[in-house]
Amino acid sequence: MKRIRSKYTHPEFQFARFRLASNDFGIDIKNVKEIIRHREIVKSASFPPFLEGFIRLRSMAVPVIDLRKRFSLEQSFNDSTRVIIASVQRHIAGLIVDEVTDITMGGKELMVEPGTLSGKWGGSIDAVIETGRGTVMIMNPALLLTDTEKSSLDDPLKLPE
Repeated sequence: MKRIRSKYTHPEFQFARFRLASNDFGIDIKNVKEIIRHREIVKSASFPPFLEGFIRLRSMAVPVIDLRKRFSLEQSFNDSTRVIIASVQRHIAGLIVDEVTDITMGGKELMVEPGTLSGKWGGSIDAVIETGRGTVMIMNPALLLTDTEKSSLDDPLKLPE
């Protein structure tokens, strides 16, 4: 296997480690604004299908994407469910995950070349790294949405009264 040096293997690279089903993922801490407990989601038929709805966070209405639903997993919410408020290119969105386990430093080595993954998450993964506590797929939030979906975030949400 070819070893590659990248920002993901740098010892100072930090990521929020989270779980979806039995898989460990990470998101670059630079993309994370905050992590909150799952809360009531306001839904509306006028929202695009990829949005679960929105949550009220201080004075903002933050669009929310359920990553279990996005990746065709059975939806499940419990006391460990969290919402990662993240930058998705120039937008802010909440990403519902099963749990956030910790903030971790970079991995030891890149296990596969970016862009070579296939399957349900392949298109949204930048790297797979090995940490001292297992393999982690580093998710790029900018790759979670299609260009059309991202452009629909430019339109103001028509919030239910």
